[in-house]
Amino acid sequence: MNVLITGATGFIGRNLAEELSGKKGFNIFCLVRNDKKAESLKHLGVKFIYADITEKHTLMKILRHKVDVVFHCAGYVGNKKDLLYAVNVLGTENVCELAQRLNVERFVYLSSVSVISGNTEVPLTEELPYKATAVYGKSKIEAERKVLEFRKSGLRAVILRPCMVYGEDEPHSLKLLCFLLKHRFFPLIDDGKKKLHLVYVKNVVEAMIYSLAGDEFLNGTFFIADNEVYSVKTIFELIAKAVKAPPPWNLPSAGKTVLLKTPFLGKKLSFFLKDRIYSIDRIKSLGFNPPYELEVSLKKSVESFM
Repeated sequence: MNVLITGATGFIGRNLAEELSGKKGFNIFCLVRNDKKAESLKHLGVKFIYADITEKHTLMKILRHKVDVVFHCAGYVGNKKDLLYAVNVLGTENVCELAQRLNVERFVYLSSVSVISGNTEVPLTEELPYKATAVYGKSKIEAERKVLEFRKSGLRAVILRPCMVYGEDEPHSLKLLCFLLKHRFFPLIDDGKKKLHLVYVKNVVEAMIYSLAGDEFLNGTFFIADNEVYSVKTIFELIAKAVKAPPPWNLPSAGKTVLLKTPFLGKKLSFFLKDRIYSIDRIKSLGFNPPYELEVSLKKSVESFM
């Protein structure tokens, strides 16, 4: 099976390439933009195609290859609106068009729970209406709509929505959180009672591979999350233990309002003031059960930064 991975040098794409390279029957093409970023994948024996998903003409060289499956992992997670549109929306449209022209057997799109995170139900489910709370989520809504349009015109598309992803060498939040908890800069608010649903990167990868089987995945969307749902306090305590720090301290109510207004830190803290739970009943009904446990996986992830 010939597989094309976009975003192959990114966190999830790299883990997917590593997992597939260890399985028989997969011939892997990785879409990359330059040699420097591709360096981390060369030991896997994958083939590289140099192109940019935001520049449609650079993708045309891929039409020379036989591709059975496209895993679209590429995405931009910052706050620059022009890049969010170029990469997440236009880039997704370009890759969908490419996959359609290649007549692939399966197109697996990595969306995000951010497309419905503005809803207040607990737990959140896939059927809730689009409602984002930030510009990133809005760009993923537009991108998901593009995929749905192509699905209607015949593209065999799977839409997977992972929640907050952690893992070894995760480049966005976990390393910073480890530092803040180790040096006791990051307190608990309201005793850390809110629930926080996470997903280990290898559970995401396993779900992506699993979605290649069964046409049931070609309808609707699917959340991906770990089986376990812990409180913020428990998760912070697990991280603190792994970095050999005391348990996190609880912020007195008198200081809550002041700290939440603090630039940068206030925004980070406010994230943990809402239950973030996602039903994974739908993907489990198709036989997928996340194989990696949170406590073991989180410990390994934190230790990778030590």
